[in-house]
Amino acid sequence: MTKQVITTNELNTILANTPNSIGTFVKIVQLTTPKTTKKCRISKELNTTPNLRKLTILNAILNTEYVKGVENQLVRENKAKTDYKQGINTMPLELCENNNFFGYFKGNAVIQYRPFDNSRPKTKFVNNSKIIDKENLQDILPKTYKATNQGSDKEIHWRKLYTKNIRKIQINKTLFVVKN
Repeated sequence: MTKQVITTNELNTILANTPNSIGTFVKIVQLTTPKTTKKCRISKELNTTPNLRKLTILNAILNTEYVKGVENQLVRENKAKTDYKQGINTMPLELCENNNFFGYFKGNAVIQYRPFDNSRPKTKFVNNSKIIDKENLQDILPKTYKATNQGSDKEIHWRKLYTKNIRKIQINKTLFVVKN
């Protein structure tokens, strides 16, 4: 495997010029700022983790289509494709010409991917360089809900990620390390 240290702009150029190929597997290390409530849902005290970050390492698949993924899952479950009720895309991307996973949302570079089903993401929450157990954050992190419009027993996950939050991404046999 080769390793390249690049900037976010260089990563955007690489991603925009990556051609479509069926189900490209990638490994992503991302550092994001999770949404939190302003106050604890239980104690009603102000949130004391203003610098909270979420470090996630995950395997994903690029060049897939959400709708096809849901429809294929319905077929596997012997259900009608009409069971899927398409919702509103709250983050529509202006996709580049070369592939269907990289584009821009309101001028910001974004990738869209499907987390790989056969692996679990590894996550850590960090606040001011201290690791915090997710159990201690349950009352300030948003509640998660399963998709109710897919019609399938197994939920198909789909994520979008600003490229500025990518720290490392391995595509094929190249590891890109993003310096900021």
